Amino acid sequence: FMQMEHGFPGIIGCIDCTQIAIIAPPTNDPEQPGVIFYCRKHYYSLNVQIICDAQLNILNINARFPGSAHDAAIWQTSTVLGHLRETYVNGQHSYLLGDSGYPLQPWLLTPILRPQNAQERRYNEAHMSVRNVVERCIGVLKQRFRSIFKHRVLNYDPYRAAHIIYSCAILHNLCILMQDQLEDYDGMYSAKALKSYFLKIFSHRILTT
Repeated sequence: FMQMEHGFPGIIGCIDCTQIAIIAPPTNDPEQPGVIFYCRKHYYSLNVQIICDAQLNILNINARFPGSAHDAAIWQTSTVLGHLRETYVNGQHSYLLGDSGYPLQPWLLTPILRPQNAQERRYNEAHMSVRNVVERCIGVLKQRFRSIFKHRVLNYDPYRAAHIIYSCAILHNLCILMQDQLEDYDGMYSAKALKSYFLKIFSHRILTT
């Protein structure tokens, strides 16, 4: 990760959650009533947990939780948490960086809420600089796939919407693997343009491997 530049040894990734809008689920579902998908931003959504590395590769994604779920609650159910806890107990100290919405844990480093001295302020500055990669990762993912972009809505039930999000994450990682740059970060992609875009990069990959 960014150990040499920012002085964070053992960092393996950064974690954050992002809201992705969906249509309002049925209110009479006995297991997941529609109301639990209504998020603090005042729309229906999935709260999606993403862990990425310094190259913006998505290492882990969880799109199973409704919009009202807290980031920390999603983390507490994560298989990644169990893995990091186990490896930490066995003497392998690896860490994630998360924002103040997460609990401070031996394997999850968060900002110091009220820094008291220059050392703590430097820690917060370095933490913010490194953790920013997950915000950039989420931004690039949503720019690549406008169906999950801000102010757009996935017109599917939560189960199908989650699998669309997983597919977007897989394609995002493939784009990074193929060293494909997002050509128009601020522009709108039409469905035809996206089809042409992926045909181009996948055809190039096939021809050059």
